[in-house]
Amino acid sequence: MKGLIFEELNGGASCRTYLIACARTREAIIVDPVLERVPSYLQRLGRDRLQLLAAVDTHTHADHLSGGRELARMLGTMYVGAPMAAVERTLRDGEYMNVGDIHVKVWASPGHTADGLVLLLEDRVLTGDTLLIGASGRTDLPSGDPEAAYDSLERLLTLPSHMLVYPAHDYGGRTFSTMGHERVTNPRLRMDRAAFVELLSRPRADKPARLEEALAYNSRPGEALETPALEEAQFLI
Repeated sequence: MKGLIFEELNGGASCRTYLIACARTREAIIVDPVLERVPSYLQRLGRDRLQLLAAVDTHTHADHLSGGRELARMLGTMYVGAPMAAVERTLRDGEYMNVGDIHVKVWASPGHTADGLVLLLEDRVLTGDTLLIGASGRTDLPSGDPEAAYDSLERLLTLPSHMLVYPAHDYGGRTFSTMGHERVTNPRLRMDRAAFVELLSRPRADKPARLEEALAYNSRPGEALETPALEEAQFLI
């Protein structure tokens, strides 16, 4: 995609954080940042003199502490997306974020969590925890809903096969997939609604190790960040 700077910033860790930037304007967003890695994100932005327009979370994370609020605080910018109580601004279905010449479309994708989002670019989609490589996000954590998850996956299946898929997590060292590959190989996408809902409704004994800590930290109400209204209007349409 011409003019796009796109990188995964966590070095292949199971939690994935993505940099989206415009090569011409040097404007950028960081998606699903992890708190412990904020210093490395600042170094990456500084290396190419990138201006962070916003830190974005695609959903309420239950397995790690989000770095979104801290990034926004340190750089005097916006924290947007989810959770509703924590961010300065939620993102609505059909809305666009303008990152220089790069236009990022927002889709609501409830299921893994009620506030789930996916972000679409011209040739790729950041699927958060809605669609994983070879799987999909669990729905047994707070605000999860298997019926909504099925509908969100059905919407993703309308995307063309060449679309690159970048999830918020992968536990097998894989970096990306495509919608065409997932359509053929992902067992969750080959189920009918009844089978999918039955599977995702089963109780699971395993819980994220930092579940309570992460939910409390990531969902806590935050003070509004001081960002000029004009700047926000230009960025989010």
